[in-house]
Amino acid sequence: MANSPKLSIIITAQDWAGEHLQTLDESHFHALYIADHPSFSTTDSWSWLAYAAGQTERIRLGTHVTGASFHHPTRLAKQVTTVDNLSNGRAVLGLGTGYEVQDYQPYGFKMPPFKDRVNYMEEMIIVMRQLFSGSIDGFDGQHFSYEGAADFAPLPIQRPNPPIIIGLNMAGLAMQVAAKYADGINTWQLGPKAVAAIRGPLADAVIAAGRSPNDVALTGDLLMAPGAGHREAEKPAHQVRDMARGWGRKYSVIEWEADGVLHGDGDAMCAQLMEFAEVGVSEVTISISDIDQAIWLNEEVASRLTG
Repeated sequence: MANSPKLSIIITAQDWAGEHLQTLDESHFHALYIADHPSFSTTDSWSWLAYAAGQTERIRLGTHVTGASFHHPTRLAKQVTTVDNLSNGRAVLGLGTGYEVQDYQPYGFKMPPFKDRVNYMEEMIIVMRQLFSGSIDGFDGQHFSYEGAADFAPLPIQRPNPPIIIGLNMAGLAMQVAAKYADGINTWQLGPKAVAAIRGPLADAVIAAGRSPNDVALTGDLLMAPGAGHREAEKPAHQVRDMARGWGRKYSVIEWEADGVLHGDGDAMCAQLMEFAEVGVSEVTISISDIDQAIWLNEEVASRLTG
């Protein structure tokens, strides 16, 4: 029988969470993640995580996920390293290509084709891994050029670098990058069967890259609908699906149904989480909108998984 997955939470707005960081730190949640979009009405994600690092002692802190397109690798490496140092080694870098149309031109960013966004993310990871090692001695890529040698300090607490988790929902170009460089992948609202379908291609890609499949963890983000039946749980899945289509996400990666929504009571949710564990998912992250939801999830589900 598979081990219970770690249970984490993600928040899309930090306004309520700041005053409850101690409560979250004392919970059974493995990590606290925040969204990172220019178009969201939130404070800067990595600046807020640096604040959260000083208010907590245990819970891991990161993004699900930071759009590579909106950042420069030197600056982002410094931000992640700052959080890792302030938290004594608890930072997690979730990284994606960026997909939401509203995040780009209205905020001054060009939105290149998907292939170019994947290449941008790959170059960013290559450069950041060099910076995390303590120095970089030149890099000549399509998107970034570094001339001469440069030191990078301080170093992250976690060696050789904080975990890098790449967001993706299907086999393809982003998976190839994850296979070469990532410590994990993060799916969004996929049910156990859909996750199982990409597990094989991921393992093949990781082996082709000269690594072990155990080097790349499977993680996933889900919605939550306490007390809802299966049919009722389809409603939030379809609402977010339709919203994501409006943001510009490809239809092929957002065919979301109720199996991507934790629903029912605590017993039912624990059973659903074990279905993810059975297909190799080691961490499940639940979208939370307020402290009451977090407390309920901690008491009714998280405490039982860790207990």
